[in-house]
Amino acid sequence: MLLLVVWAARLAAQQYASPVLDEYLRQGLANNLGLKTRHLEWQKSLESIRQARSFSSPTVQFNANYTRAIGGRSIDLPIGDLLNPVYMALNSPQRVDNQSIQFLPDNFHETKFKIAYPLFNSDLRHNRQIQHHLSDSKEAEKRAYEQQLRYQITIAYLRYLQSVEAEKIWINSRNVLTELRRFNESLVKNNVATRDVVATADYELSKVDKEVYSLRSNQNTARAYFNFLINRDLQADVTLDTALLRRPLPQYALPELITYAQQHRQEFAALQSGIQASESAQRLQEANRVLPDAYIGGEIGFQGFGYTFDKEQAYAIGQIGVTYDLFNGGQNKTKVQQARIETERIRNQYAEAEQQIALQVTQAWNELEAAKYSWQTAQAGLKAAEESFRIVNNKYRANQALLLEFLEAQNRVTTARLQVSLAWTDVLIQEAELRKAAGM
Repeated sequence: MLLLVVWAARLAAQQYASPVLDEYLRQGLANNLGLKTRHLEWQKSLESIRQARSFSSPTVQFNANYTRAIGGRSIDLPIGDLLNPVYMALNSPQRVDNQSIQFLPDNFHETKFKIAYPLFNSDLRHNRQIQHHLSDSKEAEKRAYEQQLRYQITIAYLRYLQSVEAEKIWINSRNVLTELRRFNESLVKNNVATRDVVATADYELSKVDKEVYSLRSNQNTARAYFNFLINRDLQADVTLDTALLRRPLPQYALPELITYAQQHRQEFAALQSGIQASESAQRLQEANRVLPDAYIGGEIGFQGFGYTFDKEQAYAIGQIGVTYDLFNGGQNKTKVQQARIETERIRNQYAEAEQQIALQVTQAWNELEAAKYSWQTAQAGLKAAEESFRIVNNKYRANQALLLEFLEAQNRVTTARLQVSLAWTDVLIQEAELRKAAGM
C-alpha cells in the first residue's frame, strides 16, 4: 500500500514544469463556463440532500381562510310547522318560523396551526442515503470534467506554441532565401549568372510568405480557441513558455500508470456512487415490504361563524397513525428485483470500465513511446539535412553547385526542422493524452 502511495505521488508530481501553463490551467479551472455549469449541478445535488433531511423534521403550517357565500343549494326545515301547534295547545304566544339552511357556509372562518411529524418512515432514511450517493456521483462528474478541461487547455496551448515555432522556422528560411537573392544579384551584376537566378529566389520567397501568412491565420484561430477555454477575451495575448521545447523526454512506467488510473479516474468514483445508490434503493424497497410507516400530528385553532376568536370557536385535534400495505399486487417485490438488477448492471459496468481504462492507458503509453521514437529519428534527419545544406551552400558560393541543388538542400532543412518541431509537439500531446487516460 505504501508503495502505491509513493507511485501516485511521483506520477502526480511529474508534470510539464511550466509555471506559465500552470497559471493558465488555474485560470481555466476558475473561469471556464462549462465547468461552472458542472459545479452548479453539483451544488444543486447538495441542496437535494438538505431537502431529503428536512423530510424527517416536524412540519408546522399556519392556515387561515374566511368564506362569504351567496346562493347555492339549501334545505328547508319546517320547524315552525312542527312546533307552533304545540305552542298553541299550550296557549303560549311564542311562535317559530320555518328555516331554510344554506349548504355553503357564509361568514365562516377557520384559522389553525397544523403539526405533523413522521415517527418512523424507512423511505426517508434510505432516500437521504440515495441523495448522498447521487451527489457524490455529480461531484465525480465535475472532477472528470476538470481533468478533461486540463487536457483541452494543455493541447490548445501546445498547438499554439507549435504554430509560433513553425513560423520562426519559416522566417529563418526566408532569411536564408533573402541572403540567397542578395548573393544572386551580385552574381548577375558581375555577369557570372543570368537574371533568372534572382527571379527563382523571388519565387521561393513568395512561397515562404504564403506559408507564413497561413500560419499566422492558424495562430489567430488557435489563440482564440485557447482563450475561449479559459474564458477570456478571444484576442488576448498568450504568453509562450519555450522551455517546454527543451525539457527532457517524459518517462512513465506502464504498470504504475494502470494502477494509478484505477485509483484516480473519476469514472470509477461515479460508478461506485451509482452502485451505492442502487443498493440503498434496494434496501428501501425491501424495508417497504416488511415495515409500516408511523406518524403523529394535530391541529389547534379556531373555527366558526363570524371572524372572532373565543373559547366557543377554539378547537384542538390530535392524531396518531400507522400505514402498511397489506397487498399491492407484488409491486414492492418487483421493485426490489429491479433494484437488484440495476446494482448488478452497474457492477458489470464497473468491471468493464476497469478493462477499458487499462486499455486506454496502454494505448496512450504505446503512442507516447512511438512519438518519442519519431522525434529521435526526426532529429537525426535534421542533423543530416543541415550537414548536407552546409556542404551544398559552400559549393554553390564557389560556383560548384546548381541553384536547384541549393534550393533542394535548403527545403530539406526547413522540412526537417518542421518535422522535429511537430514531432516534439506530438510527444507533449501524447504525454497529455497519457496523463488524461491515467486520471492525472
